[in-house]
Amino acid sequence: MSQHTPGPWTAHDDDGTGTLPCVLSDTVNMGGNFYVAQCNVFADARLIASAPLLLAALRAIVKIMDGSQPKDYPGALMVAQAAIRKAEEG
Repeated sequence: MSQHTPGPWTAHDDDGTGTLPCVLSDTVNMGGNFYVAQCNVFADARLIASAPLLLAALRAIVKIMDGSQPKDYPGALMVAQAAIRKAEEG
């Protein structure tokens, strides 16, 4: 399994003009936030920023499907809904 920049990630306007969307990790190093991606449009940045939440939702759903969590496990639904909101609304 490859390592990726830890989430959460945030869609961000890199230059303050509304024309340079990017995705930043909330993890901070000495130079500031980690860049995850630069994008052409904010919709792409929002979708990429939701990736850590989407991964968490899929993991929770797999646990339900493989029987290691009860079918009414509420965390899976909440994480999935949060990921969808972040992808669609930022």
